[in-house]
Amino acid sequence: MRRVFLIAFVTVSINIVTTGSATASQILFIAEQFPCFGSTPPLACFGGGPGFPIVWRGPNYVPIDLPANSLIEEIDLWGEDTEAVGIWDSTILPPPFPQLPRHELAAFRSSIDYTITLFGRDGIDGTPYFFFQGTLDDPIFLQNGGRYYVGVAGFGMVGASETVRHTTAFATDVDPSTLSSLNPGMAIQVVGQVVPEPSTFVLFGLGIALLCLRRVSVRSSTS
Repeated sequence: MRRVFLIAFVTVSINIVTTGSATASQILFIAEQFPCFGSTPPLACFGGGPGFPIVWRGPNYVPIDLPANSLIEEIDLWGEDTEAVGIWDSTILPPPFPQLPRHELAAFRSSIDYTITLFGRDGIDGTPYFFFQGTLDDPIFLQNGGRYYVGVAGFGMVGASETVRHTTAFATDVDPSTLSSLNPGMAIQVVGQVVPEPSTFVLFGLGIALLCLRRVSVRSSTS
């Protein structure tokens, strides 16, 4: 009876740890903004010349690179008036073919809440630019690591991401012929957790179970 109870207890513990444990929230990906300078907001923002504006007009697919087992809780943007609308996986083609957005995995335009703060002002005409801290109502879990794309509408600030793919409208399944390239990239930040592999906890739990059963057996034999 003791053994049955012990195994049941450890099994429940494994299930709880596997489904609920993760690292603390952290920055999973960040591409810094380029045009704004200073130490105290609002910063002074300047375009970098022809072809290097302060913001890119959407709709745009912005590339991000994530570790395996990412739980996305927050997607942050900088810009004039911008929002994240969804996340897409990417094509898998050998070099020299570029990775492109492929299929929409999650749409969250109506289920992301923004905290908006003044970030900078245009150094010439005073146009305000903001930091959009977007908290997802329902976090998104992505098991596979690698390249993904965030759909960004409005006017997102130029930044350090890799090549942005501009389109005329977002699509569930992306037609590569509708895309054009924007360089430099855009500014974006993804915050969340990295969820440990379930197998790690299963092995850990089995080890505890065997150790406890051994102790029970020893006690039974000496009593």
